Amino acid sequence: MAKITENLQRKSNNMTYTHLQDYFYKIYIETNRLVIYRGLLQDHIIDNVRRLLLSCSQDKHHSMETQSCLYDTVSLLMEAAEKEGFKGNAWKHYLLYQVATSENILSRAAEKNGSNILGSSVHKAAIFDIQILKRFSQLSLQAISKVMGLKDIPLPDHFNPMNSSNGNAGKHFWEQFSTLKQGFTDDSRPEELVNTLAQFYEAVGSGRMGIHTAFRWIKGKGLCGVEYPDPVTLNDLIGYKKQKETVTQNTEAFIRGKTANNLLLYGERGTGKSSTIKALANEYCHRGLRLVEVAKHQLPEFPSILRDLRNRAQYFIIFIDDLSFESYETEFKYMKALLEGGLEVKPDNVLIYATSNRRHLVQENWSDREGQDGEIHILDSVQEKLSLADRFGITVTYTAPGQDEYLEIVAGLAKSHGVSLPADKLREMALQWERWHNTRSGRTARQFINHLLGTEAES
Repeated sequence: MAKITENLQRKSNNMTYTHLQDYFYKIYIETNRLVIYRGLLQDHIIDNVRRLLLSCSQDKHHSMETQSCLYDTVSLLMEAAEKEGFKGNAWKHYLLYQVATSENILSRAAEKNGSNILGSSVHKAAIFDIQILKRFSQLSLQAISKVMGLKDIPLPDHFNPMNSSNGNAGKHFWEQFSTLKQGFTDDSRPEELVNTLAQFYEAVGSGRMGIHTAFRWIKGKGLCGVEYPDPVTLNDLIGYKKQKETVTQNTEAFIRGKTANNLLLYGERGTGKSSTIKALANEYCHRGLRLVEVAKHQLPEFPSILRDLRNRAQYFIIFIDDLSFESYETEFKYMKALLEGGLEVKPDNVLIYATSNRRHLVQENWSDREGQDGEIHILDSVQEKLSLADRFGITVTYTAPGQDEYLEIVAGLAKSHGVSLPADKLREMALQWERWHNTRSGRTARQFINHLLGTEAES
């Protein structure tokens, strides 16, 4: 920790009982004046610390309720520090993490405009808040335990986590958070700290958009971050070079603010359609790309989803996996309106990437063409069903690999996973695996390599 923090904590530890009470009450009152970061007061740990400050300043520090609050706070801080990999002063790291992940008027403005917010009313209010939060972060839990007369408490002032890695946020977030910590020194002026925060929000995003790279839409909750997204990368996907180039070129244009198309990835099962889309979030998250997974039955909720994504600084790919409709399902009409022709225009920062094993997406029966239900304009009904796939700007076709392509995928996966079989033996076993499973695809190749790795581990 910085020397100034250590000196302030040492000073608070050496204060008299009366001075400590006054010091605690002052911090409690100051934190109640937060404006931009007022939402932090709803956090359980922060609320606990403020309750401790108030109780200690009012001679209620001997009550069982206050003592339980202290132990509860220490326990929660240790859990948070272990989960996120905070090393050192857990309280200071935790408070800065809450500031970094706060979604408020400053963070939302900064993620879009960066340093252009300087001099605004919001910027001035943020400086006021950061002055308060800076003093709040310098609070010593040891001083609180001293006033309460409690000794030998395992306080997380010098926490050393068992988990050496950081928490569930993406790699890009933690890289930027490390830079934020370096700039958030105790001798920095509040103006400098707010500028550092604005740069952080611009680089990472505001709130949940900074923490997560992938989301699911959950009814009643809205966008919910995926804590453990698939780590697949484009380099992990062997073969299908032309298909990947088409997808990445379109995505590159999208995140550069150029005109781009909605994509339909159509083809055989197990050929890597879904993995290609999931890999995009890992490839381009540092450039603001986010993935939002939406299920077919959630199509009627698209207007709500778009409202949540509109006016954000990030670029969003709405990912619909295994998209197809039976002849009796009518949800495809919501999809048509979304892709083209709806009253509410789709935001420029949103594209739709869907995968399907069915070329025309909507099931078509011979009865549709013969008009068995008594429909007069039969062709209109057929064209309505066929028009959905046409509304995707680009269709990327994934066919089952030939034998040479299949063996190329097997060899590439074997090399990346350290499988040490002779090439002839690997080829023989891969072809045998293909015959046993009566299919040939990238998924079959991956399952074969997983089998080899499992049997190697047993031997």
